[in-house]
Amino acid sequence: MALSGRRKRVEVLMIPQVKILSDEEVRLMHTRALDILAKVGIKYESRRALDLLAEHGQKVDHDKGIAWIQPDLVERCLKTTPRLITLAGRDPKHDLLTDGKRLKITTNGQGTFTQDYKTGVRRQGTVQDLRDSTKVGHHLEVVDFIWPMVVPFDVPGPSRVLHEMYHAVAMTTKHIQHEIQLPEHVPFALEMLEVLCGSREELRRRPPFSVVACTVSPLQHEPKMADLSIDLARAGIPIVIWPMPLTGATAPVTVPGTCLMSLIEFLSGVVLFQTAAPGCPLIYPLGPEVLDMRSGMAVCGSPEIPLFNLILGQMAQHYNVPALGVGLNSDAKIPGIQAAYESMHTGMAAALSGADLLVGIGVLDDNNTMSLTQMIVEAEIARMVKRIREGVVVDDETLMVHLIEKAGPGQHFLGFKETLHGLRTGAVFFPKFSYRSTYDKFFEEGHDEIQTARAEVDRLLALPDPDPLPPDVDRELKRILAAADKACAESAA
Repeated sequence: MALSGRRKRVEVLMIPQVKILSDEEVRLMHTRALDILAKVGIKYESRRALDLLAEHGQKVDHDKGIAWIQPDLVERCLKTTPRLITLAGRDPKHDLLTDGKRLKITTNGQGTFTQDYKTGVRRQGTVQDLRDSTKVGHHLEVVDFIWPMVVPFDVPGPSRVLHEMYHAVAMTTKHIQHEIQLPEHVPFALEMLEVLCGSREELRRRPPFSVVACTVSPLQHEPKMADLSIDLARAGIPIVIWPMPLTGATAPVTVPGTCLMSLIEFLSGVVLFQTAAPGCPLIYPLGPEVLDMRSGMAVCGSPEIPLFNLILGQMAQHYNVPALGVGLNSDAKIPGIQAAYESMHTGMAAALSGADLLVGIGVLDDNNTMSLTQMIVEAEIARMVKRIREGVVVDDETLMVHLIEKAGPGQHFLGFKETLHGLRTGAVFFPKFSYRSTYDKFFEEGHDEIQTARAEVDRLLALPDPDPLPPDVDRELKRILAAADKACAESAA
């Protein structure tokens, strides 16, 4: 006699998330952040920012560059910050939505060095390194968008960031997240993006580019960064407001104190950009770091990093704003055991924080050294992290009660068609890189993880380049770059 009948399926996806703050603790962190914004204030220094805040009724001191932000303005600005943002790709099939469901993963960005994947030697980055890493990221299906991974030192320094933009968009049709460093870069960057999109209106509707705007801990905004980010926000470019307080140095030594510093600085950015451009898209990265006071090094692989992600991810949900988890990070200098375990534990916590997005694959040494080899290793870790974050649907179909009844005691499930179907549709994770055969075969085949990763890099680099830019678009982008080279060189002189 059957124990249960088959029912019409109602799919409810259970997404795993770790919440470590009580409701009271969430309210306390928010209240203390508001208190400090109002009593201590934020140093903006930018006259544009201070004038804007004064127009919105805030007390400012132009001589000291400080504004004191009242709670009612913070609350109003949070309400105008959109929860859903489209991060568009050059190809619409790569468009991303910050809906809190499927985790979207990016490469890590802005390493100043490259570890040559064939020799293991570390050297300064080049344009070819930037193009190669972008191409590998494009062909890795687990990578949803690209942060240009290494700084090329073989292009003009004053306009370097614009060259990075060009080579990134040329080598992928996925969304690009990057930095704009100086106000004089903004007109050229926007002109390049308008050419890429076809019009200013299309750029605003489907921005293929988001920009990182870092605060300066404690409690400061760099004035040029503030000014240029205002212009980008008004153009509809999503702004990633990135506080990077350093535990024990530019923030209190405790995890909650560091998180509070991050929260205050993020809210100060929300106020600045929402007063400048109400409704502009903003993203909250969950990314403080820790100072190792024995070595004097900032570190990103410490166990405090997962705690930052879990606490700040919960606060981002409280504010109903998109969040960028910060994980898949390591302080290791080369691919290996340390790089793997630090990448896994930081990446897993970031995924379980409830974040919409996760950075970042492929940069070692506290985000200083780009490694194509590590990209392959961390892509495998990212697949595992994504699989766990996907969660499960629990219903009669997935419980497979009817199969348990049919098999009965002492039988197996290998012959059921449902087993084959499940294996073909992702019921069980199959790795692309990890070795799962026998002990003897492992040694017979001479398996070596690093050599396997390097071989995969070779395979991906041998694939065709992504869809090239249309010739007229490419010519126009190069024309803009040439003009930028001249103007930025004159400005820097």
